[in-house]
Amino acid sequence: MKWLSKIEIVLGVWILVSPWLLGYASISAALWSNIIGGALVALTGLWGIFGEPSKDEDKNKLINQ
Repeated sequence: MKWLSKIEIVLGVWILVSPWLLGYASISAALWSNIIGGALVALTGLWGIFGEPSKDEDKNKLINQ
């Protein structure tokens, strides 16, 4: 499910930059919430792409060979 991780990265970046693009960067709580949340979502997507494969992915590789 690499495509799902890629979508997750895009959403994380959007959450991260949206305060500046939508004009509410002056609201401190919303700004920091978006920075932390967006970074966590993007990092989760990166982990899905570059992390260790799950046991299910290993089984799928064996079945599809």
